[in-house]
Amino acid sequence: MRVTKIIREYVEKTINAKLTYGAPTQEYREATAKMVDLCEDVNNKVVEYATKLCEEASAQLPEGFYIKLNNKYPVTQTSYNSPMQIAAGQHEREVREKRKQAIESILVELELGATKADLERLITEAIA
Repeated sequence: MRVTKIIREYVEKTINAKLTYGAPTQEYREATAKMVDLCEDVNNKVVEYATKLCEEASAQLPEGFYIKLNNKYPVTQTSYNSPMQIAAGQHEREVREKRKQAIESILVELELGATKADLERLITEAIA
């Protein structure tokens, strides 16, 4: 007998129907499905608890500082317009300007013939 496509399909269908995978495979599939469902429940509970922890931690931080969840992981965030950041930026600008002026003043004095003792005095005055 020549094996045609129709005969091949019939043989495969008949054999597959007679030789089933049975209970062990079905039990394994059910256990796997249960595991996946429980894992999803655990993940939801973890996210809910982590969100609560992030909110509690953020409440302890200054305005404009946050701890939030990003892809189920806690990450830190700051606001570019927080009062603390604005004050820190202003302070840094003032210090940079003061440094620049002190350095220029000391260099001018050195150019005009200041001594090492004068240099130390000028540095001490600039820092104060």
